[in-house]
Amino acid sequence: MVSLELAPVAVVQPEARALQVVLAANAILPLSLQELVSRVEQELSENPVLERVPWICPQCGMEAEGISCGRCGYSLLGGSARFGWERRDPGAREERPSPLEFARAPTNLLDHLEAQLRVSVRDPKIQRVALHLLGYLDPRGYLDGELRYVAAELGIPEALAEQALRAVQALEPAGVGARDLRECLLLQLERLPDHPLRGLAEALVAHHLEDLARGRHEAVAARLGVRPETVHEILRYLRTHTVPAPAEAFHAEHEGREVRPEELAVPDVVITRTEEGYRVELVASGALTLRINPLVRRALLAANLTPEERDRLRAHLRRGRLFIEAVRRRNTMLYRCAEFLARYQRAFLDHGPRYLRPLTLTQVARELGVCESTVSRAVTGKFVQMPDGRVVSFEVFFDASLPVRERIRELVAAEPLDRPLTDEDLVARLRAEGYCLARRTVTKYRELAGIPSARVRRRMRSA
Repeated sequence: MVSLELAPVAVVQPEARALQVVLAANAILPLSLQELVSRVEQELSENPVLERVPWICPQCGMEAEGISCGRCGYSLLGGSARFGWERRDPGAREERPSPLEFARAPTNLLDHLEAQLRVSVRDPKIQRVALHLLGYLDPRGYLDGELRYVAAELGIPEALAEQALRAVQALEPAGVGARDLRECLLLQLERLPDHPLRGLAEALVAHHLEDLARGRHEAVAARLGVRPETVHEILRYLRTHTVPAPAEAFHAEHEGREVRPEELAVPDVVITRTEEGYRVELVASGALTLRINPLVRRALLAANLTPEERDRLRAHLRRGRLFIEAVRRRNTMLYRCAEFLARYQRAFLDHGPRYLRPLTLTQVARELGVCESTVSRAVTGKFVQMPDGRVVSFEVFFDASLPVRERIRELVAAEPLDRPLTDEDLVARLRAEGYCLARRTVTKYRELAGIPSARVRRRMRSA
């Protein structure tokens, strides 16, 4: 946790003031959006002279404070509650999707669930209702309907529908059949092996999701009886061991790719395509903007303050200004880095991984006129939403292996079905194109691209 010590009561010299700003900015700069939200909440709770700058909700047009609109629930984190996971409007009624929406090759989720039900559920009444409930699953794997209506539709007691739902929720993937995000996460946590953070994660999900949605990490930590750093560890544990949409994770797994934590991360920056080029925006920066309460100046001039009270108020004022400047510098540096990357790697954004240009932190620092360590702190551990909607780590802009991995993927996609390219074949093809790589390097890049060996590919095609 970042700590900003109160400045001494004595007058701060300009040189000392400048040093304090630099140190405070360096402490705030490495914070991700999630950590910054928590840090702003902490500062607001500890410093009475600070207040939020309101923003206008683009959804309902009302003035809002904090990350979420208190009137309509719109969130500046892309409509998410906290994890970057979708929050559905309970008042909205969507058409129940056709089961055909789940029929994604090579595996059909409905068939997968039905096969499990026919083996695991022996009671024919429960099995019949459970099979009926499968038709109410939305593309995320959530139950899109109320049990009382299902029970009325089938003419059965609601208790029997509850039993059938529990049978569905016992299937794989874990979390399927949940009615909301809280239940989805709890169903997954129940099946995880013992871990020091599992009990805390269950308590957090069960009782504190709304506080977490608003970035109130300090309040959550106090109620759980842990330090704020532990809350951040719990969030990392959740992102690593659970998914918000079990159906999507199932399809990803059967399409040969793995759901990575960054796919669930909240982006710090969003890059969008426009007619003039690419626009870079910091996520939720408006909700994290603070200001000094205008009544503070009047309070300092009041005659009814004791010298001790006036000194304490001035100390809070100095601390507040220092924090506001540190956050402003953090956002400015992150924006400058992202704007440069979007401009420098425009061909990559336009045409894909094959066009990624070699780039180092040193080059970025030289272009921006700052230290390499400053650039490193600004982008490390942060995520960016690409123009196609994917959320990736900033590391992707510096990944020199990405064009090679993409070319390997293209070569394998075009290989003869009856003669898959071996790693030696790939080495020869790549060297002919100017990529001078050792075989073990090509093997590593092939594995990073999620491509099986030639022997496995041949066996899969002949099966």
